[in-house]
Amino acid sequence: MAAGPSFSVIIIPLVGREALANCLDRLPLTNIECIVVFRDDMGALTHWERRYPSVKFIGSANEPVPLRRQRGLRFATGDVVGLIEDTSWPNEGWCAAAFAAFAEAPTAVAGGPVKISATLPYRYRALGISEYRAFALTCCPEAATSNTIPDRPIATSRVPGNNMAFRRIDLIEQMGEQAGGLFEGSICTAMLARGHRVVYHPRMQVTYAVCDRHNASLVTRYHHGRIYAGQARGRTWSSRLAHLAKTPLLPFVLTARAMASLKGSIGAEETLPILFWLFLMESAWAVGEAIGALSGVGSSINYWR
Repeated sequence: MAAGPSFSVIIIPLVGREALANCLDRLPLTNIECIVVFRDDMGALTHWERRYPSVKFIGSANEPVPLRRQRGLRFATGDVVGLIEDTSWPNEGWCAAAFAAFAEAPTAVAGGPVKISATLPYRYRALGISEYRAFALTCCPEAATSNTIPDRPIATSRVPGNNMAFRRIDLIEQMGEQAGGLFEGSICTAMLARGHRVVYHPRMQVTYAVCDRHNASLVTRYHHGRIYAGQARGRTWSSRLAHLAKTPLLPFVLTARAMASLKGSIGAEETLPILFWLFLMESAWAVGEAIGALSGVGSSINYWR
């Protein structure tokens, strides 16, 4: 089934400017409902409203990404709602694949592959690898053993935050029980617990293609690590201390996993600079996890923008 008026796409701009324009230009805007949720510090909406008259542009003060996702959902009317970021451009056929992922009634959440652009500078490639390596097309068993991309969704347990879609009625129901915004990890966990299906559609691919200076900073990586570890609620002090004890190993473990996922896909001259940036980013993340395990999220959520 092709994407149509019953499909809504919410774009969360992280960079804005031409990154957003390039993202919008890759969508079939005449066939879908498209919503863009701006931060106030990204400038006036009037320029964008004139340039893309069919798109709904919504202001959101300077809310963090999870709250902007939730705000966009309030304006969406499609049966299926896709969420992407302007640093990650949808490939041709993305809308159709995202919509088709929900052909079976139990499916409530879908995600797809994230390709890291080889044209990005090393630092930003390292950020993309750190965030999305687990969602590469090569991680799909059927694609890895075949010369063709599978045309059907595959059961999974999580989706990438820059490339996901939801059955709107199920998401609204779940969001009514979840405060603080749309967090894909907790949504997937809750949907699976309710007996819904979470899937990975190999043709629902985006390309991570934009230099995101804010999220590539080590300060931001620290805060994201703190958010990750601090989200768990009701944990005992013994479990927190156990989590803390593991954090010194994280830079080595996470970097090793990332480099293993790149085997055969990067040249020898690229290995050292990517390894350098990965280790720095994973080290900052690990410090954030240590603090988050002990004292929670704190104000770190405000750095997710």
